[in-house]
Parts: sequence; structure tokens; C-alpha cells
Amino acid sequence: MCKNKFFIWVLLMAIVMSGCNPKPNLAEGKRVVGYYAQWVANQRGYFVSNIPADKLTHINYAFANVTDDGKCVLGDIAADTGRVYTAEESVSGKADSTDPTALHGNFNQLLQLKEKYPHIQTLISVGGWTWSENFSDAALTDESRKAFVQSCVDLFLKQYKGVFDGIDIDWEYPVSGGEEPNRARPEDKQNFTLLLAEFRSQLDELGKADGKQYLLTIAAPGGGDNNSNYEWAELSKSLDWINVMTYDLHGVWETKTNFNAALYSSSGDPGSGSQTVDGSIRSYLSAGIPSEKIVLGVPFYGHGWQGVPETNNGLFQANTGGAPGKYESGSFYYTELKADYFDTYTRYWNEEAQVPWLYNPSTKIFISYDDPESIAAKAGYAKDQNLGGVMIWELSQGDDDMLNAIQAGFEKGGLPHIVPTVDPDALLVPRPFTMELHRISGITIDGKLDDWSPEPNFVLNDASQIAHTVAPDSWKGPQDLSGEVWAGWSEEGLYFALKVVDDAHYQTVADTDLWHGDYAEWQFDTQLERDYNEPGMNNDDYQIGVSVGDFAGVPPIAFAWFNGPDASNVMAIQQAQVQTPDGYILEVFFPKELLKELDLSEGAVFGMNVSLSDTDSASTQQKVMLSTSATRIYTDPRTFGKIVLVK
Repeated sequence: MCKNKFFIWVLLMAIVMSGCNPKPNLAEGKRVVGYYAQWVANQRGYFVSNIPADKLTHINYAFANVTDDGKCVLGDIAADTGRVYTAEESVSGKADSTDPTALHGNFNQLLQLKEKYPHIQTLISVGGWTWSENFSDAALTDESRKAFVQSCVDLFLKQYKGVFDGIDIDWEYPVSGGEEPNRARPEDKQNFTLLLAEFRSQLDELGKADGKQYLLTIAAPGGGDNNSNYEWAELSKSLDWINVMTYDLHGVWETKTNFNAALYSSSGDPGSGSQTVDGSIRSYLSAGIPSEKIVLGVPFYGHGWQGVPETNNGLFQANTGGAPGKYESGSFYYTELKADYFDTYTRYWNEEAQVPWLYNPSTKIFISYDDPESIAAKAGYAKDQNLGGVMIWELSQGDDDMLNAIQAGFEKGGLPHIVPTVDPDALLVPRPFTMELHRISGITIDGKLDDWSPEPNFVLNDASQIAHTVAPDSWKGPQDLSGEVWAGWSEEGLYFALKVVDDAHYQTVADTDLWHGDYAEWQFDTQLERDYNEPGMNNDDYQIGVSVGDFAGVPPIAFAWFNGPDASNVMAIQQAQVQTPDGYILEVFFPKELLKELDLSEGAVFGMNVSLSDTDSASTQQKVMLSTSATRIYTDPRTFGKIVLVK
């Protein structure tokens, strides 16, 4: 009898304890990583206590900052450790202590959450879009790397011991890109690998002392065109996994509506085939990264455009810019859409892309977003590809339906992939021109035209050649911007000369943002129709910008945004420039080692565009671009002209 009473008591205690520490029902071997932004408690009233931790395996707390001298610091002291939570707001249901020496803020709430859900692991995410400007300096030398890593370890894993189980580095981005005024260097590619190796070393050392394995992850770009800026095979050895940001693949910065995060390409898509979730993931797999180290990112938000015509229910249409959102222009959270838009907008589903969109012909607003159906499809894709799991940006933007869809996808697998039907003999976009380039010799790169024939290969001086403009009247005519372009080839490389007319020459930078000022741009496509069904700037394509500077304090520079398998040889470009009364002359030589995938022999064919960009103020960005292809889309080689090399 006593034994029976004891058994019943143990059973009752087990039931009580299970209520205190809910057991998650998660797919075995799959991570569900949710980013929690430090600002959402104040801005949206979404607290750590609102996080459905039973549906997650890991929480990335965003963000910590990097100082000018390369040290880790708290991103928001008040939010991180200062806010005193009420009983209604806190995870424990008890009000925070008012003792000023006690730990408060989100850090204390994360400790309470981990106590309630012992399976949860948390990582501090460092950087992000806004706070990546100092990474390049922090990663520059062995000394700076050691100091930076030590500061992160000391702050987050020692001073706030127990709050975090690892570090997530969100450098947006090494080598190029990100928010201005990011510092970037070509050597970021190698330095990032070394930085992560230093993180791994110091984390392992601390782990031995603490008797645990500290995690190291990164957030990495989606889009499929970014692998040349990373040493993935070596870099991934230091990491537990890679969170791939497979969202923002299209957005309101583009001139046509499109999907924020299509799983696959779809018929009629004007963008690059690499700008899909599948295209992004395949690029990481092809880089040699183990599939289980790749975590697929899903957005709990969408992008919206206004001024969109009814054609194709708004999909792939011109527009007048970002639609007003509740929190920011052009951005819509799933919870916002569910509360305010589902009743008055029509939902459409693209079976090829496996994502939905909303459209209302009265408001002329188009919104690309993800919902439980598309989230389940992506989680199913992650299962089918044996990926490490799914990552979410950002938890406050979704709800339980979205999180439950992830587990449903892990259980069922993905939807069938419907491949768009394309006639291999049909050119959907006619080539804007065909041009023969002659073999040349005796060219001296000195900024003069006396080595060249009298007649240029291209003349850019007509409104029909406008490839980009911020307003209908941005281009005032040939005196505003125009140019003549000479071109030739040898087995050693490609030669160009440009005589540019520009009534107001401005260039304020000598870095990756040269496109904000006056510059010239070249694009090359090595495959032409051979990869027509795989549109996009791939590892065999090139996009190179060349600036003459401002003929004063800003020096000339060349930079490769897309450059085949390796961008480092852009430094081998030879250029010379001479200022003229109405503009400038620029001579450029692109060596063969820069254009590794380009065939430079008689009879070879490839795609090419040459473009001139103009701004008329040091405080504004690009206002107009004239191009040898007026249909130019910078990520779509199908809009490039055809070049034939002849004697």
C-alpha cells in the first residue's frame, strides 16, 4: 500500500513538473533557429515571454555591436540588461527585482526562458545590416582578430555567463555590399576565414574549462551569386552551421514586383534564376559545404509595392514604389497581413515558385509574403535536401501557425517541383545587338586615343539607350551624358577606350560604392544561350565597374561585383584617364587572368554590355545610365549583347 502511494506521488510530481517545463515536440535532428530582435519588446510589445520556445531549438538574440576599435559591445544597454520587467511581461510570471545590481532586461528574461525550456540554446548575434561597418577592421590582422574575439567571449560568455551558449556572426558583408558606410577590402575574403578560426579556437578553449561545447554560426547571404567573396570549404570547418538568409531576394528596390523568397524559379520571372531559395541553397552545396551545416532561412514578413496594374494579378509588373506598411514602407509582417489584409485582398498561389501573394485591384497594392503553406514547403525542401533545419527572421512577425508549419514540413517533406516549360530554341529576350570585335595590338594604356581607329565600336548618345533613370527627365541630352566606346581583343585580354561627355562630373568614393557617382561598367556572359534556362549572374559571369575618380582628391578605382570564381584579380586591371573640357577619356585593359572563363580566341562568342552612369551632385546617387543594351538588367545576362571575336 505504501509503495502504491509512493508511485502515485511520483506520478503526480512528474505531471506537475512536465507542466512547469513543457516538453517540445520537435523533429529529430532538425534545427529551428529563431531570431529575436532586441527592439521588439519596446516597439511592438513582443516580449521574450511571448516566444513559443517549445517550437524552437535555438534563439539568436539580435544584435550586439562592433566598436570602431574592433570590440564587442551591447547593442542596446537598456533593452539588453536595463529594463525592469513586470510580472505580466516576464517569463517567470514574477516582477523583476528592483535591486540595481541584479541582472535585468532581455538577458535576464532569456535566462528565465532557458530555465523553463531546458532544451533551448541561445546565441548572441553580432553585427547585422546596420552594425557591420567595423568588421573589416576587426578582422584585418592577427592581433585585431584575437582582440575582437576575446572581447566577445569575455562579454557574452564570461560576464553574462549562462545567458548564451554561443556566438552568431552576422557580417553583412565581407569584400562588398551592405549598408553604407561599410568598410570593405578584397582581403576580407581570407580574413573572415581567419576570424572564424580564431572564434573557434577561443570558444573551444573556454568550452574545455566550462565543460561544454560553445556554438559558432554565421548568417550568410542568399541569392546564389555571393560565393566568390568567401572561402566556404575552409570557413565552414570552424562553424556548427550556416544560417542562409534566403529572403530579400527581391524587394521594393526593384522596378518590377516579384517574390521576396520564391522557393523555385517560375515562368515569366524577369529576375535571375539564382535569386531563389533553391538557387541559393544549391550554390552553397556546390561550394562543398556539408548539407547538414546549411540552415535555410524563412521570412515571417513580406514586401509590398503600390501603383501596380491588374495585369497578371500584379505579379512581375511595373509599380510606383514601396507600399506603406505599419512599421516601415514596403515591409509587411505576417501578423499584420493576417489582421488587416487577408479579408480585403485576394490570395494567389504560384505552383512553380511555391509561394503566395496578395493583390487588391482597388488599392493597386501587391504583396509578396510567406504563409503556413509556403513555410511548410520550404521546411519540406530542407528535409528532402538533408539540410540542418530552418532559420526564422523574425519571431515577433509570425505566429504559432507559421511555426507549426515548419514541423509539418519536416514531417511530410516538400511539394513536387514543377519546372517551368521553356522552348530551348526560343529567345525570350532578343539580343540587343551583335558586334564583331577585331584583334588589336600596339595599344598603350595612357588615356589617349591615338592608338585607336577613328570610328568607335559603340556610340551612346540617345534616349533609346537609357537603361536606368530615376525620373523621366533625368537625362538632359548628349551634353548631360554621352560617350564613344572603342573595343578590341588579344589573347592577353580585352582593351577598351571611352570618350565621355559629362557636363557635371562627380565621384565621392574610391570603394565598392563607386556606382553612386560617375563611372563606367562592363558586363560579360561566357555562356550566352548555353545557360539560357539558368538566368542570373553565375560563377562564369562578370560585372566590373571602373571609376576615374574626381581628378582631385578621390583616386580612380576598379571593382568587381560579380567576377566568376575569384574577384581578387580585379587588382590586375590597367586603367588610365585624362580629363577633358567636357568630360574625360578612359582607357582600360582587362587581363585574361581576370576573365578566366572567357574564351579569347578567333571565332569565340560571349555576351557583353558597356554602360555609362551619371550623377550631377555629390549628395545624390546614380540618376541615369546609358547602355549598349537599353534592356539591361544587371543580374540577367539574357539582356547582354552578342560579341564575336574576329581578326
